[in-house]
Parts: sequence; C-alpha cells; structure tokens
Amino acid sequence: MTGSLQQAIAEIDALLERRRTAQARVRLQGALAEYPNDWRLILQASWVEYLDRHFDAAMAMLQQVLAQAPQSQPARALLFELQLEKNELVGAEQVIVQLLREQPEAAHYYGRYAEVMIRAMQLQKARALCREGLRYNADDPSCLAADSLCDLIERPRGATSHSLQQLLVYHPQWLRTLVLVAVTLHDRGDYNGALRIAQELVRAQPDNPDLVQLAAELKATTHWSLLPLWPLRRWGWGGSIALWLLGMVAVHTLARSNPVAAAILGFCIFGYAVYSWVWPPILRRWVFKV
Repeated sequence: MTGSLQQAIAEIDALLERRRTAQARVRLQGALAEYPNDWRLILQASWVEYLDRHFDAAMAMLQQVLAQAPQSQPARALLFELQLEKNELVGAEQVIVQLLREQPEAAHYYGRYAEVMIRAMQLQKARALCREGLRYNADDPSCLAADSLCDLIERPRGATSHSLQQLLVYHPQWLRTLVLVAVTLHDRGDYNGALRIAQELVRAQPDNPDLVQLAAELKATTHWSLLPLWPLRRWGWGGSIALWLLGMVAVHTLARSNPVAAAILGFCIFGYAVYSWVWPPILRRWVFKV
C-alpha cells in the first residue's frame, strides 16, 4: 500500500467515525479516481452509502468488496448491518455467528447479535449474549444498549421514559428495532405491550410524526369497544370463517323450532358483521383527531 493511499484511507476513516459523509464522499472521489480497484476504498464508499441510508447502493458496492476480500471482517460486519437493516434475521445471524467464532472476545459482536435476538423476541437469549459480552468489556455500548432495550420491553408502562430517551440519544439506530418490536408484539396479539412500547417512543421523541401515527393506530387497536372483535383479531380469516359457519348452522338449526329466535340471531350476526367492517376505521379516525 502506497503512502498516499494509506493516508487517504486513514483520513476517510476519521471522517466516517465522525459521520461526516459529505466530506468523506469528496475525499473518496479523489482517492477512487487514483485507485479505482482498491477494495478498502470501495468498502469505505459502501459505509458512506450505509450511513446515508442508501442501503441498496451500499450492498451493491459491498458485493464488489466481498468478491475481492471475502474474509474481510469489516466487510462482513457491514454485511451484517445491511441484512439487519432489511430485517433479514437468518442471514444476519449467520454472519455475526461466524464473526464471533473468529473473535470470541469481541464484546461489540455480542451486542449486535443480541439485537438480532431482540428482533426475534428471544429476550432471554439476548440478555445472555449481553452478559457474555460484558464479561469481556463491562462498558461496551452495544451490550449495554441491548440490555437496556430488553428492560424497556419488559418493564411496566411509564417506568422507562428516561432510559428510553437516553438510549435513543446515544444509540439512534435502535429506533427501528423498537418499532419492529412493537409491530411484532401487535402481530402476536400482545396489543397492550405493543402500545406501551409505542407510547414510550412518543414520549422520547414527541415530534416524530411516524411514531405518533404508530401509537395512535395501536391505541385504536386496544380500545375497549373492539373487545367483541377479539376472535377475529386473534385468528384472522380463519376465525372469521369459523364464526360465520357456526352462526349459519345455529340460525338454520334454530329456525326449525323457533323462527323468531332464529331471526333475532341472524340479525345479531348481520349487525356484528357490519360493526366489524365499519367501526374500526371510524375509531381509528377518531383516535387520530384526539
């Protein structure tokens, strides 16, 4: 490696550490014009795209790097980050496990692996990874952040606003993970847990319109007036079909012995269907206005 190339790489690394991507782009443009095939510079360019949230461009450049230097740990670390950003948990886990095998005392990798487990809602394994990483570095920010995030997910509502605010100030990249956790809890039927996470996020970042919208939608989902729809929300289309079939069988059976009761039951089933179609969107709009 020539002196000028080594100096350029060092200067760009310093800019990337301070997240000065615009300056790094300018410096990279000159360096790549002189050394267009150097994989280290291409890797730095990929990091610039990643930091600017141009993930497809970052991945395209990274593939060039991995073709030249498939065993590069910094390149595979970026591959992990890109896979995690796309929520490709299986691929991300494979990469981070391999990195840990090569560097079993790298506390930072334990913290990053813990984030994969948090997104998969395997909180016990995430905590175990944090503990293992903190054995090697008691002050590792990734492990401490992941452990704090587990606390935020599990603690009672309102008890963690300050902790969450601190986490997002020093580790803003965890915001996406928290949103995904809230969505996962909702999809699993834990509507109150999802709402708690969303409300804590709004308290930490009250000016974020996306978080306000998420919290409003989850608030509507947990409203008491939607309790009669629990079977449909719990089992989806399967529950809806089963409920309709049972209702039709009950109406048909009852009609033979008590036509009036069968008519009342049929009217109730029809009203329930209308209620399930009409009321949730009205409630959602009302919650947004409030």
